[in-house]
Amino acid sequence: MHIEKLTLKNQNGSRTLLSFYTRKSLSHAIVFVAGISMLGNSILLVAADHDPVALRGLQHTNAERPLLESAIKSANLMTKANGPTLTPSWTWNEGDAQSVPVYLVKSPAGAISTPAVVPRDCTCVFVNLPAFEAWLNAHSKGSGRMTLESKHLLTFMLLHEVGHLSKNTTGAEFSNGSLSQLNTEPALAKAREEAADEFAAELVREWSRSTSDFTTSIEANWVANELTKLSWNMQAYRTLDEFGALETGKPLVFFDQNMSHPNLAWRILRSNHLIQQSEETKALLHNFEEARQKGADPLPLYQSP
Repeated sequence: MHIEKLTLKNQNGSRTLLSFYTRKSLSHAIVFVAGISMLGNSILLVAADHDPVALRGLQHTNAERPLLESAIKSANLMTKANGPTLTPSWTWNEGDAQSVPVYLVKSPAGAISTPAVVPRDCTCVFVNLPAFEAWLNAHSKGSGRMTLESKHLLTFMLLHEVGHLSKNTTGAEFSNGSLSQLNTEPALAKAREEAADEFAAELVREWSRSTSDFTTSIEANWVANELTKLSWNMQAYRTLDEFGALETGKPLVFFDQNMSHPNLAWRILRSNHLIQQSEETKALLHNFEEARQKGADPLPLYQSP
């Protein structure tokens, strides 16, 4: 008796490693696997095995594959020698040590989710397009907003995740498909998020000014332009929807929303300034930080007579 190994690949790109015993004297091979029990021609699915998506309580989805493929292609143009190559999970070859699979996932109803993330204990990226579309709509709707292009913003998110992979910083935890908001070292977690933003912004800035590769330069400029539009939309929200928040430093607008990630608006303003490095982007970032300081140390709007 000896052990045989076989790798199967299903339609959503995940793989199953089968370890089984065979005996030449048996007319039928008997197979016992972590996720599969097989006798002859009958196969019984018993449990999920090494699928990184299922193990975290998430589901695979085939929706919007072309969008993800396009964003991955754009991100790979800019990373080149600066990080691993991203590959859609449905075309990924696990034997390629230089390639990282990107899984299209969806969360259970009501679960806390995020558009893109590197999960803990997995050299991979999860992209949750329903969460991404909800995030995009939230920052596109309303007076004074510009229409945002999903591909270019998703490209920047992927560059951010490559930053995490390149720096080997801790990924996100999931519990039953829900993203954990807890962190034992919030200051360190936020510093890692800022470092990943810096990684992405530096690549966009470098390639947007490059004259050596026209195609990559165009892609980087599209991403930079989209971040500028997003900054504008977020400013419209603070100015119109939250009128007066700038003067009071309203915590809901200017403070961090959880223990692991800095305030999103601040991150976008900061990333935009790292790319543009103009007096205008510097002023927008400074005004936001000044307002946040007011919220942290509030003063009365009117002095007593």
